[in-house]
Amino acid sequence: MHVPRLTLSTFALPFIFAACSNARNDEGDVPGSTEFMPNPGMVAEQPSGSGAPGEITETPPGAANGDGESLNPVTPLEQPGGGSETAGGAETPVGEPVPFNCVLPELPNAQDLTYVNEKLPDPFTFLDGTKVTTKEQWDCRRREILAIAAKYLYAPVPPAPDAVTGTVNGGAISIAVTVGGTTANFTANVTGQGDAIVVGGNIPGGNRSLAFGAGFQGQIQTLFGFSELNPNIARGWMIDRVMDVLEQNPGSGLDPQRLVVTGCSGCGKASLLTGAFSRVPVTIIQESGGGGATSFRQVEWFRNGEGQSTWTCPDGPPQGIDNLEDNGACGPWVTGAARFFRDNPERVVNLPMDQHLLLASIAPRYVVHFTNDNGNGWCHLAGTSEALAAYAAKPVWSALGVPERMGFSMYNANHCGASDAQTALIGEMLKLAFNGDTSANTNVLNILPNGVQQPVSEWDAMWIDGDMQTVLQ
Repeated sequence: MHVPRLTLSTFALPFIFAACSNARNDEGDVPGSTEFMPNPGMVAEQPSGSGAPGEITETPPGAANGDGESLNPVTPLEQPGGGSETAGGAETPVGEPVPFNCVLPELPNAQDLTYVNEKLPDPFTFLDGTKVTTKEQWDCRRREILAIAAKYLYAPVPPAPDAVTGTVNGGAISIAVTVGGTTANFTANVTGQGDAIVVGGNIPGGNRSLAFGAGFQGQIQTLFGFSELNPNIARGWMIDRVMDVLEQNPGSGLDPQRLVVTGCSGCGKASLLTGAFSRVPVTIIQESGGGGATSFRQVEWFRNGEGQSTWTCPDGPPQGIDNLEDNGACGPWVTGAARFFRDNPERVVNLPMDQHLLLASIAPRYVVHFTNDNGNGWCHLAGTSEALAAYAAKPVWSALGVPERMGFSMYNANHCGASDAQTALIGEMLKLAFNGDTSANTNVLNILPNGVQQPVSEWDAMWIDGDMQTVLQ
């Protein structure tokens, strides 16, 4: 039985927030109306001839109509305009941002958490219970989510250095970073042809590849004095440094806004982490499985809770935090920070996040997300829980006014063996991200009804904690 969300009650969180205007316009409308946005819980059957038989499909605003025109063109993510006055009564000129002081909480050790929530934590509620109402606040909330994820699963996370300089010679990138009084040198190299510059694999249609010099993870650990460092977070740190240098060298012929991270299976977990803990413009996550973009809570319900009776996969229970391999392709995927929850998986209800929030923390950047259904002997990767996480994260892009920047699709294929047709969403998203092509069909949430171990119709009541039609000012 699910219990209501409880806020932290036995320790203080030092949040300090300046008041942010929630003012509506003169007509009483909230900017960015959800007039055309169906509740993600209300999925419709795929029209005949438009997809796989029996596929459940939501095509929210932003998808192209029959004439190739976008029903909801790409909306730039603007900083929220100010209201008429601040908390102290001083007037703020209309159109200027309202001051907002983002202060992250002091987080207790995992064993001392008093937070309890059997549902998926609301993306639009800060840990202290404050509601997220503006886009500016979302930026603070995503930082809070990353801090929570680091504390309980992935720490340590290296910060940006004090200074970055570098040069670009063809595809060779030289990077010098300064931390305190120490300077370290890194290298990266871009090879191949194509519009996209990809880390972690290849994408349909061809691409250039970005690789980093040998030993970069150890260099980062030495630079910051870390005893361990998740290799995928190290990779994200390197992507940010490459972007720093490319931004400093605009005539290099290498566009930092065309960087993409991708991966499938264990490398899908890696892609999620790299995308979340960096500013890479496009993240592609494919069949990431347990420890990736799957809900820890639902997996635990399937593994050790009432969901055991509904789990029919022939290849065993789903992959969760307690049976996550220590190593594998692109692993390890967590660090020693996760030990408490790996040893006590029933305590995931005390975790003030779930992987839908890590996925949502990438917003408003571009995400393409795939999972496989229950067939082909890979049911244990918990495609159901990956679909649930996507379902619960998608409203964040909608709330920010850029629903077209996140697309999710479930297919039936051999593990990491999807056809180009099944992953055509990648090309559509790159058309949007690179060229601003608003006819690209990217605003999709496709779930196969026979590909999940719990009906989608049960998800809202059982797992969703919050308003999925939230609109941020």
